[in-house]
Amino acid sequence: MSRAFAYLASVVLFSASVAQAAPKLADSAALHAGIAGLQQDPSTMSAQGFAYDAAAQIAGLYGLKPAPRPQPLLEARLPSGDAAKVAAGDTQIALTQLSISEGTNNQLRVQQAQHNSKAAIFISGGVISLQDLATAAQTQGVDGIALADGVVTLSRPLVIWQGAALVIHPGDVLRMQAADGAFLLNFGRLDLRGATLRSDVAAQAPESQYRPFVLTSGAGEVYAEANHFQALGMAELGPFAGFVISTQGLFASTTAAVLRNNHFEDMGGVALIGTKGAQVTQNAFLASRSTALTLTQISDGAALGNTIYRSKGGAGLRVAGRSKDLLVAGNLVMGGLGNGVQVDGGSFGVTMRGNAVLDNAQTGLTAKTADCLSVQDNVIAANGASGLRLTKTGFVQITGNAVVDNAGSAIAVGAQLIKARLDLRGNLMAQNQIGLSGAALHLVTLRDNDLTAQLPRMFDGEFAQHQAAYLISGRQDRTAIFQISSAAADDADFASVCSQE
Repeated sequence: MSRAFAYLASVVLFSASVAQAAPKLADSAALHAGIAGLQQDPSTMSAQGFAYDAAAQIAGLYGLKPAPRPQPLLEARLPSGDAAKVAAGDTQIALTQLSISEGTNNQLRVQQAQHNSKAAIFISGGVISLQDLATAAQTQGVDGIALADGVVTLSRPLVIWQGAALVIHPGDVLRMQAADGAFLLNFGRLDLRGATLRSDVAAQAPESQYRPFVLTSGAGEVYAEANHFQALGMAELGPFAGFVISTQGLFASTTAAVLRNNHFEDMGGVALIGTKGAQVTQNAFLASRSTALTLTQISDGAALGNTIYRSKGGAGLRVAGRSKDLLVAGNLVMGGLGNGVQVDGGSFGVTMRGNAVLDNAQTGLTAKTADCLSVQDNVIAANGASGLRLTKTGFVQITGNAVVDNAGSAIAVGAQLIKARLDLRGNLMAQNQIGLSGAALHLVTLRDNDLTAQLPRMFDGEFAQHQAAYLISGRQDRTAIFQISSAAADDADFASVCSQE
């Protein structure tokens, strides 16, 4: 057991002794001691299962159910086939191909980093390992890649064409040099297991400096497990943000991307765009320079058991671009300078379950223009603004969560869409600045929520006029349904509406 877990276990035992009279309500001191315990040794955060264990420990303070752990994924087979061909080529050919799927936005900094050099390395028509690539390039007189002391140094762009595969084996190290405009662009297959990929840019370098990146585009495929990625990518620069899998368009890949047990540190960001069935499980995202993990236009995918710690900009985790039927469970999102989790862009059918969203500088979970959002059994605590903020949302279920000790409202609701519905059931709201606040409400239903320790203010905004009636209703029957509506009650329920589309 790590030092962080041992410390947190003692916190849980302490909280159980002080909360016997109200087992769902741990005191603020126990919560903050638990957060401090998790922060004691950040190096442990990349351990497999850390986020699940940490989220479950925090959930235990409030008697919540932890997120179920997924069944182990079957290990993908290594690519096999004839030896790939290696040749020198023109970087602009690859960037032109890239513009077909990604457009030309943000390419200027990449082109400027080449310093008028057109030299790139191309892999085509087969399978090759990283070290064999370096050896083959040397044999053929292709400059820009060298192997020394077990480290492969890349000093020009490397492109994997469709139909080719690069395998980077356990223990391999790929170092990409920023001064020479190096990057790794994959249109084929990239298989990474137990390797290290990093740039030579220092963590304190200005964000305006070029940083090498790893980008998979078009029909490209990725399997990445137990790797260490460091100091890659340029924050807020779209596909060049760090480690990006953008498989959208007419000839997009049909193979699900897998990111499992990787360690991402000092990254401009990690993003998956347009993939179906993607699995992002038990990774650690530490000190990201912008949004740590972005999932855009993802369908039928999952983000499970990831640790996202101290993101320096953007959100810790963002779901956007009409993502659909996505499960976000068992993640620990803590200590970021922006929102913890952000769901927007018309996303539909996102389920947030058993996550711990703690100590972020802004809102814990914010959702905008999202529909059929389910928020279950999460701890959203000690954030610098609201716990949850819902804006222009459709059907939303918030069930069985502990939303505590946030500097703003526990739940803030604004501008619900016509025919929208918000169901609040079985939630603990305690020690936030305000319990429920809202404006332009359409239909809100409350049942069996615990606001007994919500001090100093329970309701604000349009909720405030209903506080007396709510308190009277609760004294008579806490499990009774209490409804706030600006229109006639809608009989449609979450299950019937959200199983459609």
